[in-house]
Amino acid sequence: MVKRQYDWENGAKIRPHSKIKLAIIKEYIHEYVRVRCSLPQQERFRLSFVDGFCGAGAYECGTLGSPLMVLQTLKSVSAEVNLRRKIDGFKPISFEFFMYFNDLSPVAIQALRGSVDAFLQEHQDQHSGATFYVKYFEGDFGGNLPSIAQMVVASRVRNTIFNLDQYGHADVSEEHLRTTLSLTRSSEVFLTFSIKSFLAFISPTRRQDKRLFDEQISEISLHKTKKEWLAAVEKVVFEEFQTLANFVSPFSINNQSGWEYWLVHFANSFRARQVYNDILHRKKNSQAHVGRSGLQMLRYNSIEDASLYLFDANSRRGAREELLADIPKFLRDCTPEASLSVADFFDQTYNQTPAHSDDLNSALIKSPEVEIVTATGGRRRKPQMIKRTDTIRLTPQRSFHFL
Repeated sequence: MVKRQYDWENGAKIRPHSKIKLAIIKEYIHEYVRVRCSLPQQERFRLSFVDGFCGAGAYECGTLGSPLMVLQTLKSVSAEVNLRRKIDGFKPISFEFFMYFNDLSPVAIQALRGSVDAFLQEHQDQHSGATFYVKYFEGDFGGNLPSIAQMVVASRVRNTIFNLDQYGHADVSEEHLRTTLSLTRSSEVFLTFSIKSFLAFISPTRRQDKRLFDEQISEISLHKTKKEWLAAVEKVVFEEFQTLANFVSPFSINNQSGWEYWLVHFANSFRARQVYNDILHRKKNSQAHVGRSGLQMLRYNSIEDASLYLFDANSRRGAREELLADIPKFLRDCTPEASLSVADFFDQTYNQTPAHSDDLNSALIKSPEVEIVTATGGRRRKPQMIKRTDTIRLTPQRSFHFL
């Protein structure tokens, strides 16, 4: 396969899928920091951000690339968090952000250095409580990953986010992903790739529904707008990646011209997947899923039973209906006692649902077959009051419909 790169020297043009990806990651990082800094007694927060294919920092049109976008987002959210803490009478948090920027192009790294230096100079004059440490790497991401990993481990930062937006697919291997996800106690990865390149590199045994591709799995133009095609590829993507992390989102980037690029989020905490799902609903129509909208999102009998889920209002209505039936069935099937903690329920279900957290909590309260019991034996009545330590169980008397 011919290797293509962005023309940073003459001004790289941003493509529609990149705009969508940047918007999602920007909101996720903002929410990530806000959620991680919610404890009143907290005094410090540290985060490593690794951009494996960082580029020059800005596109020809002036749109900021991921390095500068993330720097600005971290700057604004740290100031926002400390302002809120000041209003609430809490001590400010000291923020430390360790940034690692890697790119194959020396031209891109040189341009990025200038832009980042300007950002840091401006930031130093504003005293927002955040300190940035920046390292640059030129060359192949896989070749530089051991050095980057060593620095991340040496910094003793527990929270790490990798942004791996490769041009095709072959630049990031399964071994690279295993390394990044095991690097710290809380490692997450955003992986962007061209589905054409991805399908060309996976093993033939993983191409489960090759018949849907008219014997030419790489002929994207023939299939990229078909729901059947998206459904088949989503299953292949999930099958390929599901062993790498506890929570893998196999959703494509939604584009009017067809599903050609995928943005996959890897995490080992259900809370991370919960936040990611909720953001996709706020950024409605940014990503696409074909399958079920309740639990066990990829388990359906035929394509006629699957729906196109675009994380919008219509999708959420369908999810709320499915969840009312799926939750009691899950409890009946997963455990002999037909009960488990809310934390265990989320841990066992979030990898297989695109649902919004509000819809899941609402279904837990509204389902006539399910009750939420507090640690003291009381019953939860409101979705927003559910706690991870509560117990979910089937009600003693089941409805005729459930039986």
